[in-house]
Amino acid sequence: MDAVILCAGRGKRLLPLTENRPKPMLPVGGKPILEHIIEKVEELVDNIFLVVKYRKGTVIDHFRDHPKVKFVEQGALEGTGYALLSAKDYLEDEFLVINGDIIFEDNLRGLLPYENAIGLVEVENPEDFGVVILDDEGNVVEIEEKPRNPKSNLINGGVYKFQSDILDILENLEPSERGEIELTDAIKKLIQERRIKGVKLKGYWNDIGRPWDLLDSNRYVLKSIKRDIRGEIGRNVVIEGNVVVEEGAVIRHNTVIEGPALIKAGAVVGPLAYIRPYTVLMEDTFVGNSCEIKNSIVMGNTRIPHLSYVGDSIIGENCNLGCNTITANLRFDDKPVKVNIKGKVVESVRKLGVIMGDNVKTGVQVSFMPGVKVGSNSWIGANLLVDRDVESNTFVYKIEEKRVKRL
Repeated sequence: MDAVILCAGRGKRLLPLTENRPKPMLPVGGKPILEHIIEKVEELVDNIFLVVKYRKGTVIDHFRDHPKVKFVEQGALEGTGYALLSAKDYLEDEFLVINGDIIFEDNLRGLLPYENAIGLVEVENPEDFGVVILDDEGNVVEIEEKPRNPKSNLINGGVYKFQSDILDILENLEPSERGEIELTDAIKKLIQERRIKGVKLKGYWNDIGRPWDLLDSNRYVLKSIKRDIRGEIGRNVVIEGNVVVEEGAVIRHNTVIEGPALIKAGAVVGPLAYIRPYTVLMEDTFVGNSCEIKNSIVMGNTRIPHLSYVGDSIIGENCNLGCNTITANLRFDDKPVKVNIKGKVVESVRKLGVIMGDNVKTGVQVSFMPGVKVGSNSWIGANLLVDRDVESNTFVYKIEEKRVKRL
């Protein structure tokens, strides 16, 4: 049996984090989402076909040496069904299909005894997903996409097992209203014939569609790490709890690290830095004198040299935060932070800091209000309070109606 992982899309709801990488390559617990999925299935299957398209080079470069991974390029971004059809020439008999943007705990063995099966997840907000209805024998009898009044709290978990005839069904489908070949439309054909089972997935599951989902999954992964200190540790360093300091990392004098936390190879921390729980510092990052980082993901080669606070935030690659850069993460009224997602303002979570793309620079004394997004390749001038989103390739030098100058 083989596996197909659908990882061709961009992930627009996660911009600016996906400007330079596909969503499945965003880091969770120190490695890409896609790597977590591959580790789940590599013992179950003979081959793993990654369906790629957007920024495909980042996927290929990362996994090219994996003995079971093969790459299939999706011709056009025309739906999940079209993505699966891209791998048709390589598939035989039966196979797993997995969305490339989920973090899950289940080992998927519960799907294997059935010819066709969907992994199901029980959630509190089924109206935000594809709701699945089962009969008394566990057959799927209905899938309803984002219903106003859901009939069940079981949703489609984005994990499937199929027989090869699903490919024939897909080839004969008409495009949906969105002009796409939808995998769920093919599944509805199986439902009509009572040929697909629903299998409840055990444990944690998260569909990473928004920045705060990434932080949630990061916390989940870090809860399972074990203490492992291999880097260089300076004088008077305090390390509490389950902390991983990889070989090649340097923790300078008088730094405090509270686990769970992960410090990747090449990172330099301190002196006098404070790393709080659920923080990941990726390769070659620098967090310097009197900086505090909490519940955040700081991507590779980013520098936070001195006197800064980063909380509940995601910082892209190759950024440089000037002295006393501060990320606010909590509203005065203690209500959920509001974030602009694809032009619509939505409520997120109680605490959320800044979501920053790659190659961003801030001057001294810059403060970000909760939930602000900063596009890649932008510069934020000194002494500014940034209270609204900043587009990519922008130099912000004054916050007013005419506050920006295009680079």
